[in-house]
Amino acid sequence: MRSEVTELLRRNLPPAANFQVLSTLFGVRPSFIFHLVRKPEKNYRAFKIKTGKKSRQIHSPRVGLKLIQKWYAEHISAAKSFPPQVHGFIPGKNGVIESAKTHCNSKWVLSIDLRDFFGQVTRERLLPQLAEIGFSEKASELILSLCLFKNKLPQGSPASPVLSNIAFEPTDKLIIEAIIERSIRYTRYADDLVFSGTTDEPPEGLLEEIIRILHTNGWVIADEKTKLAKLPHRLKVHGLLVHNDTPRLTKGYRNRIRAYEHLLTSGKIRGDDLAKVKGHLAYAQLVAQPQ
Repeated sequence: MRSEVTELLRRNLPPAANFQVLSTLFGVRPSFIFHLVRKPEKNYRAFKIKTGKKSRQIHSPRVGLKLIQKWYAEHISAAKSFPPQVHGFIPGKNGVIESAKTHCNSKWVLSIDLRDFFGQVTRERLLPQLAEIGFSEKASELILSLCLFKNKLPQGSPASPVLSNIAFEPTDKLIIEAIIERSIRYTRYADDLVFSGTTDEPPEGLLEEIIRILHTNGWVIADEKTKLAKLPHRLKVHGLLVHNDTPRLTKGYRNRIRAYEHLLTSGKIRGDDLAKVKGHLAYAQLVAQPQ
């Protein structure tokens, strides 16, 4: 066990080789860790968040479990590197803006979304990937028993983002290999895959090839969100226009920002909405900054 802990430390990975080590690191009894593993339904708070007309089911871990998940996430994120095409959940990256910038001055943009991305990430997907990083089977099983809920990544867990990137990494590599000699730009932000190019038309068979890779690796696509846009129509990536050298807000969003600014200076924003409005204003300022 000591050699395993030493090896994990050498790789800058969280040195939680088993229940005993993890309980010692957090200063709790092993029985507390066993409780988190055996009674997961008691350690999550379930609720729904509305996003437009749809709602998302959130399973937010309670304090004890959340601290452990966050500890795993921070340590694994610091130790693990991903292909530069991956922009979501990467420390130090402003993923949305940097991803959009990659596709600036394109003539076409192809967007593909995955359905219920976190829900598709299971023990079977993660176990071999954690082993490849350097975790033993026992350590990997411990991570998954604490970070999965009903054998999938829960929306609301701080560990889910980095684990989703780990699960998708083999597919990322296959996609990159498929396009590397075809002058195609590719970025992925969570479940949002974006391709673009400076040719008048995308290469023949590109969409079919990407779909084949995704299906072969067991990923379900949200077909209704697959979209190909070509000039002179608007080209958008993560809601930002990418026609020029830098990403820009759409006209509709700029009008919305002006309305927020007016309401804010007039003192007409209710307390419940203040944080949301300030978040939009901060995002608009960030997009406007030179990249």
